[in-house]
Order: sequence, then C-alpha cells, then structure tokens
Amino acid sequence: MLPITSSRSTSSTALPICPLFSVLEWEEAVTNAYRQYNTTKDLDHAAKKDVFITYMVFAIALFDVPNPSGGRPSQSEGCFRSAVGLVETVFTYSQSDLDTLRSVLLLAQYVALCPSRGSFWHLTGFALRLCIDIGLHWETEEQTVLMDPETLQERRSLWYCTYKFDRVLCITLGRPFGIIDESIRVPLPNLVIGNFEHDQSAAFDTHNQEAHNHLLSISQLESEIKHVLHSQTWQPSLAYPRVDYPVWLQDIQPRLQYWYDTIPPPDKAHPPSIFAHQAYWEVVYSNAIVLLHRPHSIAQHPSMDSIFMTFDASSKLVASIKVLQRESKIHVQWQSVHELFMAGLGIIYCLWQSEEIRSQRSVSSSIATLNTCASTLSALSVSFAGAAGCRDAFETLSTATIDWLLTHDAEQERQNRLALEKQVEDLLQQLRPSRQSIPIVDENNEAFYMSNMLDNAAFSEMLSSTAQWPEFQSMDYSDMGQYSAGTVGYGADWWQ
Repeated sequence: MLPITSSRSTSSTALPICPLFSVLEWEEAVTNAYRQYNTTKDLDHAAKKDVFITYMVFAIALFDVPNPSGGRPSQSEGCFRSAVGLVETVFTYSQSDLDTLRSVLLLAQYVALCPSRGSFWHLTGFALRLCIDIGLHWETEEQTVLMDPETLQERRSLWYCTYKFDRVLCITLGRPFGIIDESIRVPLPNLVIGNFEHDQSAAFDTHNQEAHNHLLSISQLESEIKHVLHSQTWQPSLAYPRVDYPVWLQDIQPRLQYWYDTIPPPDKAHPPSIFAHQAYWEVVYSNAIVLLHRPHSIAQHPSMDSIFMTFDASSKLVASIKVLQRESKIHVQWQSVHELFMAGLGIIYCLWQSEEIRSQRSVSSSIATLNTCASTLSALSVSFAGAAGCRDAFETLSTATIDWLLTHDAEQERQNRLALEKQVEDLLQQLRPSRQSIPIVDENNEAFYMSNMLDNAAFSEMLSSTAQWPEFQSMDYSDMGQYSAGTVGYGADWWQ
C-alpha cells in the first residue's frame, strides 16, 4: 500500500536539494501510481515508472520524520526498498535519457540523506556523464529559441540538480570537479511555468524555484572560490595564467555580499520548507565566507581581515547549525558535520594565531561558541555515526584551547601551545586515511599544524569513510529484497 499524503505539499518540501519535477509532473505520477494499484496488480512498464517515482519521493520526504525508537524512519526505508525493487524495470524500459537521468538523481538524493544505502559519489558521477552525453551542459541559441519551453525547463532543472550534487561533493570533500564552469553554458531554470497568479500554492512554488536558483548562484561562487584557491598552486603558463589573488579577492567579496542581500524572503516561503528558516541561509552564506578566508596549506598566513572574517563567519555558522539541529531541519547530515567541524577548527585557529582576536572577542563568548560547537557535534553523532570521530577530535582541541584561554602564566601558555600542537599532529594522523597523505609543507612553520587541520586534504577523506559510504568493491545490497544491482544493463556495480 502506498502512503497517503498531499501531493502538492510533498512536491514543494520533499526535495530540499534540487527540484526534479514540476508540480503537475509529480501530481500526474502519484495519481497514476494510485490508479494502477487500485485497478490491477499486473503493472505495465509505464505504471512501474510512476510507482518508482512515487516511492522514491516519499522515501525522501519521510526521511526526516522522527522515529521514536531512533535510527532511520521505517516508512522511509520501506519506500526506498520498494523503489529499489523496480529499478531494473525502470532503467531497462526508460523512454528517454532524461527519464533515466531523473531516476538516477532520485537515487542520488536519497543516498545523500542516507549514505549507507549507496555511494553518492558514484551516482553523481554517473549522472554527470549522462548529462554530458545528452548535451545538457551546453545550451545552444537554437535550442533556446526553438525547443518546447517545458522540455527546456526540464533539461535545465536536471542539469543543475546534477551540477549541485557535483559541487556539494567536490567542495565539501576537496575533490576535483567533474566539469569546470567554463565548459558550462546553461541559463538557470525559469521561475514560473504556467499561469497561477491567484493560487497561493503557486506563489510558494515560485518562491521555491527562486530559492533553488539562489542556491545555484552560491554554488557557482563557491566553485569559483575553490578553483582560484587551487589554481594558485599550478605552474603558471600562457594557456593557464595564475589569477591575481588580491584583485580577485576584492571582486568576489562584493558579489558574495550581494548574494546575501538578495536572499529570497524567508517569510514568503512555504512554512514547512527549509527556505522559510533564516538560519539555513546564514549557514549557506557563512560557509562560503569560511571557504574563502580560512587558511589553506597554500596560504598559511592570512591577513588580519581574513582572520576576523573567518572567526566571525565560523561563529555564526556554529550558531546557525545549532538552531537547525534543534528544529530538526538538518537534511544532509554529513555535509553539516563537515561544515560544523571546519567552523570549529577555524575558531580555534583564530584564537591561537591572533592576539587581536583574543583581545577584541571576550573569553566567555569564545568559550561559549566552542562549547556550542562541541555539543552540536555530539547531538549529530546520535543520529549520524560518522560525526563521532569529529566530535572526539574537536572535544580534545576545544578543551586544550579553553584551558589555554583561561591561563595567564606565560610559561604555562607556552607549554599549552606545545601540547596543542602535539595533539593536532596526533589527530592528523588519526584523520588521515591509510591510502592517502596530506600535502607536504614546511613542518617548521608555526602555522603548519592548524593550517593543515583546516585544509580539506586529510579531513575530507576521513569523513568520506566515516560517513558510512561503502567501498566500491564491498557494496552489499542483499538485504534489498530480490533486486540485484548486477542485473541492470549499465554494469554490475554502476549505481553503487
């Protein structure tokens, strides 16, 4: 039996990352699914596709429903298992590449919420390759003029959903982009399709699309930040000249501020939507500021302005994630754990490296922020096992920092600093995966230890494994009914 809920409400709130359907498409799919289940048990291929879509959307929508016994919501898990049983038919008899892509993205979105059910990395990579094969990454002028508006909207939405997934993964985990921005020419999806001027729900739909477009804009800005920071390590050449970092920094900061100033009003969003929460937008903006200004192994001596920007943005990020966690509005937990942990490290770095920070920010407020970060990581570790390692590491560093802040004796201060550096060195060894190493830099540099904690190289790979993402060769879907990934025509492990 399919779960019963409002289809329009579900379509506007169930997909917090990217919209994959218009309201009409979703309503048609769920209506057809109910009709087929009520009339016959022998579903045709088209009906199975609608049932698959319905189960997947419900699985995503129900994921955040509280479970009194703890763990994952049983209804969400049940819907996902039912959908997986239809995967072979859905892909084998897909009517178009766009339908195939949409199905892959539905699976990817659920796995982003529940990493133990697959590999978000491999699903996103498959979706991106499919997009490029179809040509979704480059919209020609002829397509813009001649193509049916609804088809054009569908192509843009599916492309940017894939783009968003790729950027979330690569920026969070410090990996290379699947496609560079210079190889992309696709306008953002239109805000309004249809004529719903007098429909309140249509106003919510328009705000929802506007909010998603705004998130895509910040993803493009973050993509630019990551590209410029990493390009500073490249050997300059005529074909790939190095960006003038100071000039670029003066250019990117006003654009980030403009993005913040033009956030779609939260009070006009659908009340259950994540976009109705100002704290969510604060997290997105503050994380971009931290990404821009935090120390990296390639820039271990940030300016005083950057240190203050890092400290203030990190503090705001910690406070905002705490608000979202208390209101059960954190959807992608592994991403929030990464953002929270990096923000906490940014605060610790600034406190240890800058006397100006310590003199201009009260000790009590700094300690309160560190305690908030530690307690929020602890709360997240209850529902997400991958946060436990981050929680333990941060508690160790936070305790040492608080003790140091409360110490006024100069010799004791020096001993505390040496002890912290030793703890950071030990933690780096724990966080570093056995198969990789962090970039080699000058270990005599006093900023070496904390700068490398703030660099994604070691921490991101640790998060990748502790986020319950199974290794490619060790995926086990034997508990998903009779379905076997090896029966799909795209290769034995294509969706793992």
